[in-house]
Amino acid sequence: MTVLAVAALLFGSLVVTQTVSAGSPVTLSSDKTSATVLENENVVFTLTLANAASSDFSWQTSKLYGSWLSGTEWMYLFFDEEGETLDDNILDIEQGESATVLLTVYCVSPCSGGSSNTLAVYAKTDPRYINAPQDVDGDPANSDNSTNTVELEITAVSPYKVDLVIESASTDGGNEVIQGVTTTWRYTVTNTGWQQDTYDLSISTTGSGWTLSDGLPADQTIQGQSNTVAEHTVNGQMSITPYSSEVPDTYTVTLSVTSSSGASDTESITVVVPEPDFEIKDTDISFSHTSAWITARGDSQLITVYAKVRNNGGNIDVAGNSASTVDVLFTVDGATVDVKYLDTLNHGSEQTVSASFKPSRAHSDTESGLPIEVRVDQFNNLDGREASDKAILESDETNNKGTAHFKVVRTKASNPSFYLSFTALTAAVGAAVVLSRYYRSEDEE
Repeated sequence: MTVLAVAALLFGSLVVTQTVSAGSPVTLSSDKTSATVLENENVVFTLTLANAASSDFSWQTSKLYGSWLSGTEWMYLFFDEEGETLDDNILDIEQGESATVLLTVYCVSPCSGGSSNTLAVYAKTDPRYINAPQDVDGDPANSDNSTNTVELEITAVSPYKVDLVIESASTDGGNEVIQGVTTTWRYTVTNTGWQQDTYDLSISTTGSGWTLSDGLPADQTIQGQSNTVAEHTVNGQMSITPYSSEVPDTYTVTLSVTSSSGASDTESITVVVPEPDFEIKDTDISFSHTSAWITARGDSQLITVYAKVRNNGGNIDVAGNSASTVDVLFTVDGATVDVKYLDTLNHGSEQTVSASFKPSRAHSDTESGLPIEVRVDQFNNLDGREASDKAILESDETNNKGTAHFKVVRTKASNPSFYLSFTALTAAVGAAVVLSRYYRSEDEE
């Protein structure tokens, strides 16, 4: 019968009592007060019970007890030096002598890797009367004499165990991934087992046609926790590239690690492929002139409007439309002046679009200028005037318009350009005359 089998039979008969605080000539000690034990294995503490030479009795009958401080019982047994179990955990110790007991703790259920427990060990003693008409053993179970208590801390560990942790956000921040664009995620693989192990990773996704890489070499060896000076963690970085035509949705990416010894762990992250999100802000609009004039006859300057347009989202909408042939609509004073088309406006890109117009009126005293609007992705307002027009569905349809005001003043001059040029010429001639007189006066002096 194996030791574990014997232990299982005897463990159920062990009686655990609380320490009775009273003096005893026997002192209890242990070769160590803490130890680590592997799952399904055992650890041995060497206990020494010393009977003082000054004891009033030649022999002490001693009975060993143990009490788990957590209240959770782990299996343990007491053995003599020859490896035989102590009958009822009792032994006799001669005056001035010591006895050795082997305490074996077994890590079987409920003991498991990652848990710990503390066993308080002590002995109760009672004199053995050898001078009586017959040799009478002591009765320690009913004695008030107790040794000191020794507390033994046992930490259970798994021989092979691994912990995989993926960062909550990508290296770019957030959890968005874009069609055809590679995004990276950091992760760590930690050997939390006691022994050295070798690991391989695999990666998968609920998406179709994606390009994935776990970023870790095959057969990665990591030292176990028993090696206190080694690194137990390896840092990795996986890369995720959604299919170029993947529709916007939420997808799962799963990373798994498996060791050659059978340890494994799996972590999943949720990634979002967003819809396109075209944007024009009010501050994105600028002009070639700060203001313009218009004559009584309606003549005016040619003004160019510039607008920055960007895509903060993905490259494909839920209907499969790509972010291409993107329309940009320019209106002045409520009237369309031009529509421009961008060949592509993919994720993260920004383009400047322009259109020119001549003001048809001056702004009134109650206006800050003529209202200018630039809109992107306005298929519904264009009535399909171009065969390539399409409605691109976006995640945010409220940020597609930028607004500005442009000042236009009315002048009474029939030709303001000539008038301004003539005024400038007159001023220049006047300045030349003044300078000429100044230098002539200097020469005469």
